[in-house]
Amino acid sequence: MDGDQEKIPFDTKNNDKPEIHHEKKFEKHRRTIGRFRILMFAAGIIIFLLLIIMIVVAVVKKMEKIPPCSSGQSVDLSEPDNPSMFHDLTSKEIKGLMEFLYKQKDLNLTKPENIRVKSSYIFTAELHLPNKADAVSYLASGAGQKPPRQARVIIFRGDLQTQKIMEIVVTPLPKPTHYTIWKDDILFQYRPITGPDYGGALESITQETDKKARQLLLESFGGTLTNCESTCLIYKYISPMSSAISGRKRRLYWFWMSQFVDFYILHPVDFAVLVDMDDPNYSIEKIWYNEHTFDTLESLVNQYDEGKLQKKHLLFPVMSETLFSTLNRRGTEVPESKQRPPILIEPDGKRYSVKGQHVKYMNWDFDFRMSSTRGPQLYDIRFQNDRIVYELALQEVSVFYSGYKPTQMFSNYFDSTAMIGPQDKGLVPGVDCPSHATFKDVSHVMEASDKPITYKNAFCVFELNTGMPLRRHHSFSSFHGTMYEGVPNYVLVLRSILAVVNYSYLLDVIFYQTGAIEVKVVSTGYILATPFTANAKQFGVQVSDNINGNLHHHMFSYKVDLDIEGTQNRYRTLDISTTDSPNRFHPNPNAKITQGQFVVSEKKSEMEAAYKFNFDTPKYHLFYSNLKNNKFGVPKSYRLLNRGMSKQLLPENVGNEPAMAWMRYQMAVTKRKEDERTSSTIYSGLDALSPVVNFDEFLNDDESIVDEDLVAWVSMGVQHIPHTEDLPVTHTPGMDLSFFLLPYNYFPEDPAMGSLDSVRIEPNIYNNPKSGVRVTGMKSENLQCKPPVNSYQQKVEADPSILFETGDGQSTTV
Repeated sequence: MDGDQEKIPFDTKNNDKPEIHHEKKFEKHRRTIGRFRILMFAAGIIIFLLLIIMIVVAVVKKMEKIPPCSSGQSVDLSEPDNPSMFHDLTSKEIKGLMEFLYKQKDLNLTKPENIRVKSSYIFTAELHLPNKADAVSYLASGAGQKPPRQARVIIFRGDLQTQKIMEIVVTPLPKPTHYTIWKDDILFQYRPITGPDYGGALESITQETDKKARQLLLESFGGTLTNCESTCLIYKYISPMSSAISGRKRRLYWFWMSQFVDFYILHPVDFAVLVDMDDPNYSIEKIWYNEHTFDTLESLVNQYDEGKLQKKHLLFPVMSETLFSTLNRRGTEVPESKQRPPILIEPDGKRYSVKGQHVKYMNWDFDFRMSSTRGPQLYDIRFQNDRIVYELALQEVSVFYSGYKPTQMFSNYFDSTAMIGPQDKGLVPGVDCPSHATFKDVSHVMEASDKPITYKNAFCVFELNTGMPLRRHHSFSSFHGTMYEGVPNYVLVLRSILAVVNYSYLLDVIFYQTGAIEVKVVSTGYILATPFTANAKQFGVQVSDNINGNLHHHMFSYKVDLDIEGTQNRYRTLDISTTDSPNRFHPNPNAKITQGQFVVSEKKSEMEAAYKFNFDTPKYHLFYSNLKNNKFGVPKSYRLLNRGMSKQLLPENVGNEPAMAWMRYQMAVTKRKEDERTSSTIYSGLDALSPVVNFDEFLNDDESIVDEDLVAWVSMGVQHIPHTEDLPVTHTPGMDLSFFLLPYNYFPEDPAMGSLDSVRIEPNIYNNPKSGVRVTGMKSENLQCKPPVNSYQQKVEADPSILFETGDGQSTTV
C-alpha cells in the first residue's frame, strides 16, 4: 500500500504533461487569432480610409467637372475713352485739367506739397454738368453735337490781399482752352477746415497744452499729449462755431480732447479748447475743464495748483478686447451650432449690365457718379425708355447735437464741409453688400494731390430678393375660384456707404420691377459721446460709467428732378378729408354717413408747393404732364411718397438754421434753374449769417410752377436719443428712412405683369383642384454650376489699401 501511495505522485506528474502541452497550443492559437483580428481591424480601417479618400477624390473630380456659373450680362468697369455727359471726370481729363490750371498765371496756383493758408491752391475739382436744356436735347436726338465736358474747380485764394474763394468752370475736357467764373464772391472765412488749417492748429495747441498743462492732464485723465506711449491723449474731434453762433466774424472751432484707445469717440475727457483758426498762430481763446471755462491755460493751471478747483480724476482705460468701446466679438456666441449663414447666388449670372457708370436692369436704365462735394448722384433714369427722373442726387447730410458742454452744444455739422464723396470707400463684400455684387471704384481731385485719388469699392450694384413678395394672391376655396399667383420681389440696388468719422450712412437707390424707385438712408456707427455730467439730463442719457449719449437730429436733403412725359410738368395734391353724405338706407330721412373723400388741389406757385406735413390733412403728391393722359383722361403721373419725414424744431433764422433752410419743409417744389443747382454747399457749416446758397430764395420769388421743369427738394430726418444698446455701435433697425417715386396712372396696368419671376399654380381644370394642378414659373434650385467664391479676405490681406489708408495722398479729410 505504501508502494502504491508512492506511485500516485509519479503517475499524476506524468499525466499532466499532455494537458500542459494542450494549454500551450491553445495559448499559441489564441494569440494567433488575436493577431489576425488586429490585422483585420487595421486592414478594415485602412480600407475605410481608402474608401473615404476615393469618395473625396471622386467628389473633387466631379466638382472639377462642374463648370462655373455663367457671369451673365456684361460688366465693364474700365474708364471710357469717350465718357457720357454724366460720367465722373476720367484720369485723362484730370491730367489735362491740371496741366491747364497750373499754366494760368492769374490763378497763381501752388502745388499740393507746398500749400499754405496764404497760398492759392485747388481745394477740389469735379464734373460740372451742362445746362439741362442742352443735355436733354442731345439725349432726345441721340446724335449731333454732345455738350462739352466741363469741370467745376474750387480754388482758395489765400494769396490775395482780400482773400476769397473762387469757383470756376473749365472747358472743354480733356484739353481745356479756357475757364469762366461760376462764383467769385465767397468769403474766405466760409471755407471748410483744410489740411493746412487742421495740421497747423493741431501742432500748435498740442504743444502749447502739453507745455503748460502736462501735469494737470496726467493727474486728471491718466495720460499726456506727447511722449505718452500707451496712455496718449489727443485732440481730434472738432465743433465749429459759425459767426451766427459766436457773434464774431472769425472761424472758431472747439477741439475736443480724448483718450486715444479703440474707439476714441467713446473716451472723451472733460477738456476742450476754443481755437481761432484765422489767427496764424492758432490762438487758444477759451479752455473748458471739468465743467468750468477759463480764459487762458495759465489761469486754469494756477487755479488747479492752488487747489481752487474741484479736480477731475479719470483713469486711463486699459486696452483689451473686452473694453466696452471696441467691436471685438464678445458675449454669448450664437448660433451654438456654428453654422454658416445663408448666402445669395446668381445661378445664371448677373441680370444687369454695367458699362462704365451706366447700368441696365430689365426695364431700367440710368447713369451714376460720385460727387466729391455732395455724394452719390443718379441721372437720366429711364423705365421702358421713358425718362422718369433727370437727376436724383444727395445734397447734404446734417447732424445737430444738443448738450450742456460747449463741445456738444455747438456741434451743428454739415457733412458736405468734410467732402461727402471721399467718405464713401472700402465696402466689404459679404457684409456691406452681398458678395456677388459688382463693386465700383471712384476717384477724386483733392487738395492733397494733383493726381486723382482713387478709393476702392465705393459703390456696389447688386440684385436682391427682398424676402417679401412683390405681389401675391391665394384663393383657397372654390367659392372664390382656386388659384395662386405671386412674384418674389427681386430689385436692383445701387449702394454707397459714407463713413464720416463716427457715423456711417447707408445710401441706397432701389429699382423695382413695377417702375417704382425707393431712396433709402440708414444710420449706424458710434454715437458722439460727451463726458458724463449730472447737469444735463434734458440733453442726454448716461450710457456708460463716464459718458453721456446726447440727443441729436440726423437730417438729409435730396434733389429730385422729375421729367414725367417731358420737362413741362405740374404738381398737384389729392387732399384727403371727410364728407357727410345722405344715408338713403336709414329710416331717419336726415341720417348721414361720414366717409373719406379726396379733392384735387393744383399748386400754382413755389410758395403754394412748400409742404409741411400735417396729420389732419393727409395727401398724395403727384407730378404729371398736362399733355399726356391715359385712356380714361387721367394724367399720367408719378407719386412722391416720403416715409422719412421729420420736423426741424429750431426756430427759423436763429443760429445755424438759415444754412439748412431746406429742412423747414418735408418737400418743396421749385421751377428748375441753372443757378439753383444745389440746396446746400461745402460752406454751410460757417455761412449761416449769409448763406452762399440760401434755400429760402428758391421759394421767395414765388414763380409759377405750372407747365415748368420742376424739382422736388425732399427732406428726411430722424431724432436719436442714445441708449445703452447703442454701445458700442448704433444698430440699423429703426434708423432707416426712405421716400418713393411710384407710378400713378402712368401705366395701363402693373408693368411687372411680364416678369418671368412670377409663379402661378392652378387646377388643370378650372376651379377643380381634384383634377390636379399645374405649376408655371417655379424655378429649379438644383445648381448645375459653381457660383463664384468670395475672395475678399485674400485680396485685403494682400493689399490692405483696399480698406485702410496705407500711404501718402490717400487721406481724405480732417
